[in-house]
Amino acid sequence: MLQPLMKADHHLVQTLNKTWPKRATVCSMERFQVDETFDPAKPDYPVHLAPFFDHPKFQQLDEAVKSRVLTWGWIGYNQRTMAAEDFIVNPALGVVANQLLEGEDNLDFREATQQILVDEHYHTLMHMKAIERTRAQRGIQGNLALPRSVTFRRFHALRAELTEPWQRDLAAIAFAVVAEISVNAYLDILAKDTDIQEQNRRVAYLHNRDEYAHSKVLGEIGKVMYSNMSEAQRRFFVRVLPEALRAFVAQDFSMWEAILTQLEVPDAGAIIADTSRGSSGGVLTRDYSGLHRFAADINILEEIEFDFSST
Repeated sequence: MLQPLMKADHHLVQTLNKTWPKRATVCSMERFQVDETFDPAKPDYPVHLAPFFDHPKFQQLDEAVKSRVLTWGWIGYNQRTMAAEDFIVNPALGVVANQLLEGEDNLDFREATQQILVDEHYHTLMHMKAIERTRAQRGIQGNLALPRSVTFRRFHALRAELTEPWQRDLAAIAFAVVAEISVNAYLDILAKDTDIQEQNRRVAYLHNRDEYAHSKVLGEIGKVMYSNMSEAQRRFFVRVLPEALRAFVAQDFSMWEAILTQLEVPDAGAIIADTSRGSSGGVLTRDYSGLHRFAADINILEEIEFDFSST
């Protein structure tokens, strides 16, 4: 049976729509330029986000090698962010706007979704330019072959198992909802780290400004979207949402292994093996309070198979 859910906050969505031209990064590019001075002595990526940085074998390396590893960590982070935006979030939001928000009463929600889409496309450009800027400043000529994230891989594995187009669409929406409502915690870490390049902090800060609004409005859009689903669609959404949650909290050493190996760091395999064995449960640091609230608002908290206390 379909269960009642909390009514969406229409006024909040209307307010965020009206303020978009003033608050969105894409609408204020002159005020929100990334033009901070490059400091070659500062790392491009936070030391504490490289899980093996304190490993004795890694600490024995030359400082220039450590710096290159962190630079490629920054490049890999940007590549993965772009892939998530382009191949998961944006296609999913297109389905939400065009299929699950029908009716005159939902015009404000469709407008909000289109605003998010514009923001996300601009974020892809921001991260692409961040990679170009870093490569130029560090004098990087070649490329490393970096794998897609574990989240991306699990998403495509799940879609490959599904036979119906509507199931594949809802799987993408589940992953997009998790991404948009939980991304702030990771962006906060980057934006507040004063030890890394100021320009890199700036990219994270600007992305994060938009995502704080996205997480609010998508929570409300999700209520309308869920209310417009059939019972079969709701059951399926409840089933795949935990899979998306687990994919986003999963620890992933594949990028770091590829970086260490291709940069020919001595004992790369041993460093990664030791680090993966010593990881704290294999779970990334994320704030899932917004998703916990979203699940409660649409009355599925007791139905989804996910332990929020572990995050």
